[in-house]
Formats: sequence, C-alpha cells, structure tokens
Amino acid sequence: MKVKRIDLDDDEMPERILVELSHDEATYLATLLGRQNHNDGEAVLRGGAALGGAVYDGLTGGIFNRFYEDGVDGAAAAMRERG
Repeated sequence: MKVKRIDLDDDEMPERILVELSHDEATYLATLLGRQNHNDGEAVLRGGAALGGAVYDGLTGGIFNRFYEDGVDGAAAAMRERG
C-alpha cells in the first residue's frame, strides 16, 4: 500500500486519505470485509459496519465484480492459483 495524498480539515486533521493498493492488497481487504457481519464491524469501531460496507461495495462494484465472474472469490482464487 502506498499513501498518495492526505487532505486535512480546518483543524489540520486528516479528512481524506488517498491510497494505492496492489491487486493482492485490495483482494485481501475485500475478502476480509466480506466475511464480517454487522456485529463484527461494530465491534471494531462504532459505525464500522457502514464504513466496512462502503469500502467493500466500492471494491466489489468498481473492481472485482467487473473483472472476475465470481467477484471477490474469483480474485482470491486467482491469487491462490498464482501461488
């Protein structure tokens, strides 16, 4: 993962962070988030279920479901096949 940009709010606190993920990093993140249920996300952080869902939806809708017939599972299978 590579941090590309950090935008600060008026109090000089991080407001938005732009990161670059490799295919494998994005696959891992989507697989991890996809296996969590609502309670898991909330146990990590209040509001975590919604945040995790947004990241998962972004990865699946924008990347994996477009390029792999089986979505995230297809991307993970491709990673395993590469070794």
